[in-house]
Amino acid sequence: MRAFRRERGALVAELDATERGVFAAVIADVADLLGAGRLEERDPDEPATDPAAGMIGMSLRTQEIEPPEDDAVRRLLPDASVDDEEVAAEFRRLTEDDLRRVKVERLTWLWDALTSGPGDGWPADAVVVPLERGGAVAATLTDLRLVLADRLELHEDEDAESLYVELDVDPAEDEDDPQAEVRRYLGAVYISLSWLQETLMAALLDDLGRAGRDGQSRQRG
Repeated sequence: MRAFRRERGALVAELDATERGVFAAVIADVADLLGAGRLEERDPDEPATDPAAGMIGMSLRTQEIEPPEDDAVRRLLPDASVDDEEVAAEFRRLTEDDLRRVKVERLTWLWDALTSGPGDGWPADAVVVPLERGGAVAATLTDLRLVLADRLELHEDEDAESLYVELDVDPAEDEDDPQAEVRRYLGAVYISLSWLQETLMAALLDDLGRAGRDGQSRQRG
């Protein structure tokens, strides 16, 4: 796995086939949690939609929506207020459908990018993100990390830091403990996604800085 960088007007990382498969499986699981079904069973001819389209207008629901029972989904669709249940319920009624749609569309785009390849002119292991989609992909990586953090019971910064220490233990010690093996696997995926997101954000910030410097140069010129 190689970090995101700016190349040919896009944000580009490199993931081998195994890494792509692991991340695509997590994406599919999160989309399923949000009610989208299995992405791998989706009609390949289904037209792509703009991730921002679901944000146009508010939901027309008239009935209340119960908060998600799954804590991981509740992290993705949090209450708007922790102090006022009425405000939280009304905000959820107005926005949850659209928020689910936006998150699923973003997940679907990234899943497609990982499973269909980068297109002509790019190495087979390249993951190519157009600059204008960089923020949406960063948000999607946050959603993936939120779900994994819930499954790993990472609630505080100290919990995430201790995960690195935990994974530094010899994996042979977990061979007779299936739950420990699953935790090690999920922990490794969480850390990998965290690092990948950091490099994406660094590349985005670098691009913004470059745009700012170019604008200043044009003004001086």
